[in-house]
Amino acid sequence: MAKTEGDPGPFLGFPKQGLDWFRALAISQTREWFQANRQGYEVLWLQPMKALLAELKAPLQKIYGRPLATPRVFRLNRDVRFSNNKSPYKTNIAAMFGFAGTAGPMGGPVALYLHLGLDEAAAAGFYALEPDALLRYRKQVLADKSGAPLHKLVAAAGRRGLSLESMETLKRAPPGVPFEHPRIELLKHKGLAVTFPPIPKAVRYRPALKGWLLTQARLARPIVAWGLAHRLG
Repeated sequence: MAKTEGDPGPFLGFPKQGLDWFRALAISQTREWFQANRQGYEVLWLQPMKALLAELKAPLQKIYGRPLATPRVFRLNRDVRFSNNKSPYKTNIAAMFGFAGTAGPMGGPVALYLHLGLDEAAAAGFYALEPDALLRYRKQVLADKSGAPLHKLVAAAGRRGLSLESMETLKRAPPGVPFEHPRIELLKHKGLAVTFPPIPKAVRYRPALKGWLLTQARLARPIVAWGLAHRLG
């Protein structure tokens, strides 16, 4: 069946030669090189990413039981204003699904974040909590009725290779919280993001990547659902 305008077609995986494109970009890092080789980026990375996102939306909505926002593919241009790395271009393609009707840092809670290239990662959840949401998070973690279940969920996810992360983590206990609190590691986080295990080589460049991402999203869902239920985003 022929593709219609705007239809990215079926997801067939990311071509392995796409890594060579990013390696060349890492060396060149000029607008002139990027403009001359833009078609390579679009064929090797952008079109497959759009196809993957199109096929992920419906099953992700089913996993989370709520509508998702339109997926976002991030630009390759880096914001170098506040970074020590002044290279103008990233060496990976990144995309994410947010939840419909949510907002905040990083676009609010994330149903799926993915970047691929010279480095790669996949995750879901709350990368950063706004001040009022952070207060609610700490209150709920401190309460045994809500905090103990989250502690068990995080431990269960850890046994499956997922890990809890956030954009910022305290080195010490939050004010008024004893360092020996049984959930001190949760309380030091200023977000509730669930990072997936490293992407297996067997699926990295194949259509099977879609199924692997959905499996990890199902494992992350209980933690993300906890955050949504407690109004973190």
